[in-house]
Amino acid sequence: MLTPPFPLYVRPALAADLGRLAELRSAAADWIARTHGSRQWSDPYDARRGLARIARGATAVAMLEPAGEVVAALTIRPVGSARLWTAEELAFPAAYLSAFAVDRRYAGRGIGGRLNDWARWRAARAGAQVLRVNVWSDNTALHAYYRTHGWQFVRVVPTSRSGALFELPLSPRPLPPSLIHERGELPLPGPQISPTP
Repeated sequence: MLTPPFPLYVRPALAADLGRLAELRSAAADWIARTHGSRQWSDPYDARRGLARIARGATAVAMLEPAGEVVAALTIRPVGSARLWTAEELAFPAAYLSAFAVDRRYAGRGIGGRLNDWARWRAARAGAQVLRVNVWSDNTALHAYYRTHGWQFVRVVPTSRSGALFELPLSPRPLPPSLIHERGELPLPGPQISPTP
């Protein structure tokens, strides 16, 4: 049994990880439907979009040992959706979290919370002042999860099924020592976020 603070190794996702990313999403969708009655992620996995995010360096995967099995994944993008966020919000230096999934076999071990810490560090290193996420409006258990980890509710966009908006203010902070970049200490490659004048 793993006890915190066990190491969590994070690296950029590779094209070879695509099948594992699809598995994580499918398993998460099944669990969400069974336990919370939400249809979140019930649409088929879009492999083309997944590969594009990997090519941009936007998707990261986490493992419990170097070069081990992928146990969690997330995507951080520098641009949000104009269907969800206002022009004023989009002009603010922000990063956008999506596709955040943890293998259910490892649930309850704090992996999601620690990867949340990594995402905060990564987004702040890229110049963001806030990290944002949109989740399915009917997945109230996920809303509670984000609130537990310090996220602030913004609003619900009624025209989107994934229109529950949350954000997390950021400040520069060191990477916790038990979170290890498998390929060095630098953040993932990708577009850096520049504050607007």
